[in-house]
Amino acid sequence: MAMTLEAFRSSLSSGVTDVLQQVTFIQANAYLAPSGTAALQVSAELPKLAMLWGVGAHLENIQPQASSFQPMPYPNFAPNNIGTALENPPKVWDFTRAPKVLRPTEAFSIYASQTSGGAENQAIFTMFTDGNIIAAPPVSQIPTQTGVGMFTIQHATAATTLTANAWTQVTPIMDSPGIPAGLYALVGMRAQSAGCLAFRVRPISGSGFRPGWYWHSNRQSARGAGPALHQCAYRPAIAVGRLDELFTRTPRLSSNFGPPRRILNRICGSTLIKISDATTSGAL
Repeated sequence: MAMTLEAFRSSLSSGVTDVLQQVTFIQANAYLAPSGTAALQVSAELPKLAMLWGVGAHLENIQPQASSFQPMPYPNFAPNNIGTALENPPKVWDFTRAPKVLRPTEAFSIYASQTSGGAENQAIFTMFTDGNIIAAPPVSQIPTQTGVGMFTIQHATAATTLTANAWTQVTPIMDSPGIPAGLYALVGMRAQSAGCLAFRVRPISGSGFRPGWYWHSNRQSARGAGPALHQCAYRPAIAVGRLDELFTRTPRLSSNFGPPRRILNRICGSTLIKISDATTSGAL
């Protein structure tokens, strides 16, 4: 499936149980177009909702709203991640086996409730897809310079000053020695950093899609996620458990620079970004 990750975040003034308020779409560096000031416009390329998750200190309900959900009631999702970071294991609403169909160009909004008794920030993340499952290519048993090669894992880090509540571009530096020069398919990734909530990857394949996943705040929480370590940007186990089924176009990265990643941070400041388990298939 082709996928892209988008974020909603705002302070909800009412901390009363079951009182829903709209959460604002983060328009800066978004792939999908906004609809008004707080919603996004459903894309004709990616007209299906594949995943949904949220985090907040007293987050209660998450309710996506779009006219195509009617005449049935808007779906309501609870429980969700309570705290300043995702729980371990994280609570993620996964619809990839049967994505929720939306109507292209309609407005898609997120509403949420929280129970703090006062104003509180809530962050909600939504993954949109075209719903097309593409079989993984065969994997060679030996390294190749052309064609599909073996899978390997590359570690990278980056130190970047992040902007609070916005997508910040990060260009990780791969450990030496790195993979040989060429174009590679990025088929899985795990990321960790203090104070971050989610990350996206922008492949250089030209599609423009920005798939992503939730961020681990530390090494221990990343370990505790178990199978979720590789469910990050490229979600496995949709049909037969292959990591690269999520794309109609193969995302590619240059071994010289690596793919730029944008991460959503809730705290300003300098942070060491550790990009681990960036799994690539051989040169294409």
